[in-house]
Amino acid sequence: MPLFQPFRALGYVSDSVPFAVQRRGREIFVTVSVGKAWQIFNAAKLNLVFVGPQLPKSIKALASKGDFTFAASGRDIVVSKRAHIEGLWSGHFSA
Repeated sequence: MPLFQPFRALGYVSDSVPFAVQRRGREIFVTVSVGKAWQIFNAAKLNLVFVGPQLPKSIKALASKGDFTFAASGRDIVVSKRAHIEGLWSGHFSA
């Protein structure tokens, strides 16, 4: 057993937006909001896998499915594939 083991607490780098968890094969990934961007971590090792693009407004909600990450920012929903923006749904109203 090594003297020091890697450890990262996601609560120190993320904000109050609920995180999204996704299983891809045998690995589990956690997507967290960090203000106007998002980050994807490998849950087993807590290492950073992807960093999303900076959005114009703060992220209010996150979801992930396959290679896609959905981030609600202001009145828009930004669709990203891995770390690149693929689409934008504008004019969203919450219920």
